[in-house]
Amino acid sequence: MNMNAETGCETIARAGLYELYARILLREIDLNTLALFQTADWMTCFSALQIEIPPVNEESVEALAVDYCKVFIGPKDFCPPYQSVWETGHLQSDVIDSMNEYLQVVSPVTTESIKDHAGLQFEMMAQILRVEAGSDESLRQLPRAFFHDHIAWSERMFGLAASLAETDFYSGLLEAAQAFLASEKTTMQFNQEC
Repeated sequence: MNMNAETGCETIARAGLYELYARILLREIDLNTLALFQTADWMTCFSALQIEIPPVNEESVEALAVDYCKVFIGPKDFCPPYQSVWETGHLQSDVIDSMNEYLQVVSPVTTESIKDHAGLQFEMMAQILRVEAGSDESLRQLPRAFFHDHIAWSERMFGLAASLAETDFYSGLLEAAQAFLASEKTTMQFNQEC
């Protein structure tokens, strides 16, 4: 296997992690998602991260919903998943202008109304990585630029979110996301030097 194929596979795998974290950020876990996480491939993935998947039942879904709301929605002592709040203290800051520029290049699947929602940004990063994996050199800097402009901030968010989570599932997954972003920071710096 040549080096480009290996790099392409690694890039696609990273895109998959961005999609997972986008899904976790955008909405609560439902029965279908919990059942999906119980399949062999997902169980292997979560086992490697030392995250135990709750049983597929209404009680688990309810506990996860309560935890999701406590962590990301509030009403108090919560972790807002919006870049503008983290960077300026209020919604809809200059971050939106930058997001609008990227939205001219990448169209997300999600129709999140607030453009600087971390879930939307992670979904866009997954798409950018997929485009980059099969592109020429002209798009090679797009992932690094988007990471710097709209992903790097979320490492702190995941740290706070993990500390607020009360279920083992969310706590473990949010800690894994924080570690992934620390790794991505190194990857993006390496790509900049190449």
